[in-house]
Amino acid sequence: MYNYSYRLEVQSTYYTGGGITATGLPASEEVIAVDPRVIPYGTKVYIPYVGNIRIAADTGGAVRGNTIDVYLNEDNPLCKGYGRRTFTVYILE
Repeated sequence: MYNYSYRLEVQSTYYTGGGITATGLPASEEVIAVDPRVIPYGTKVYIPYVGNIRIAADTGGAVRGNTIDVYLNEDNPLCKGYGRRTFTVYILE
């Protein structure tokens, strides 16, 4: 397990399609979209459901409060049936 500052229960959806994030990074499976008032840009977040560490680097119109949007490549098997999920993420130190 990773050293974390705190856990946060979030509602999660996913997005795809590439492009550039709000912070200027390329949209990839290394980033998530967040509400920067809740999870500041640049924060590393461990997401057990997805199985890796992501960087808070983007936001979106529906990303408010304890909501995250996980970037997935179109061929990622998690895309099928992902929908909207609630789970705990870990804000890393």
